[in-house]
Amino acid sequence: MGRLTQTTKTNFTSWLMFEFSLLVDGPWEWIIVTGNRMLVSIFQIVLLAGTLLVVMSLGFIPLESERPILFLLFALITANFTLISIITSLSQFLLGRELESPDEIRAEMAETISYREDISKTISQSVMPVKPAIFFLFLFANVRDDLESLEQLSSQARTKRAHNELEDLITGFQAHTDQVVEFLEHPASELKHALFTSVNADYENHAHRAWYLQMEHSDEFTDQVTEQLDQLTDKLEYIVVATRMFQTTFIESEVAELSRFLLYIGLPVQLSSVIVMLLYTAPASVPLVSSATLTVLIPAVLIAGFVPFLLLSSYIIRLTIIAQRMADKFPFNSQLSDAVVRSNTDFDDS
Repeated sequence: MGRLTQTTKTNFTSWLMFEFSLLVDGPWEWIIVTGNRMLVSIFQIVLLAGTLLVVMSLGFIPLESERPILFLLFALITANFTLISIITSLSQFLLGRELESPDEIRAEMAETISYREDISKTISQSVMPVKPAIFFLFLFANVRDDLESLEQLSSQARTKRAHNELEDLITGFQAHTDQVVEFLEHPASELKHALFTSVNADYENHAHRAWYLQMEHSDEFTDQVTEQLDQLTDKLEYIVVATRMFQTTFIESEVAELSRFLLYIGLPVQLSSVIVMLLYTAPASVPLVSSATLTVLIPAVLIAGFVPFLLLSSYIIRLTIIAQRMADKFPFNSQLSDAVVRSNTDFDDS
């Protein structure tokens, strides 16, 4: 039992350190995408509580009039009921999409198996990982090996122009693959962190550069380089398919998780708000709680009333940003102004 507790503490510490590293690397990106949604919600709650405490300490909220407090409690109760109902309905809609007929399930399984078999043939690997994170790591590790092979073969380019463009492709994609592999190999990381990195990747740009080198400069490379570029473009397509497949699953799981948390948190919040409202129904001559208690209780209940909204905002912001970044369909991308390699770029062939 003691060893198990120690392991749990170690895992929790490792997880916190990982979240802190994400926060340090990109504070704004941590808030809107990469950070744990519960930690982001707690940060928002602390910020709200601190703001309310400062305003109260300055005397702007005396909490002496009952009517505004009752109106505010009533508004929060109504809004939270509406919020919980909408999100639960949305979750049921998304989960309802998983109810498929046997033919649809078989067709989807056949497509997935065919996709895995194509990867197996390209990579010459008979057994593919079944766990999503390991499968994703396997793809990126193979791409990284291809980039290393291309880097070793880049000296075989027959012109300086071809060599420079090949080096540009390798350098641009190698940093991304290293980052994804590092995330997937980190013990506190999850597949979603690799997906967050992948959704920002310029796969369209990398694929276009590889195609461009194959089509426009094939005579400037040896057969080994051309074959390696062909493998790289195939694996880029596999990565895009895997990324979109896992991102769709991630979005569905996020909505289901949000609905569950809203029910866990929303119902106690609603109950506490109703109880506080009922305290005001007692006769003024027989107060149920002292005014000093209400001074502490009312702000606590008001902050709790905003918790479902803060939790919702932390999830919805991430979901909408992920959806926006997924908007373009490979191999097209309207977000990249420099995605097209200009064919009239001049290089010194010496």
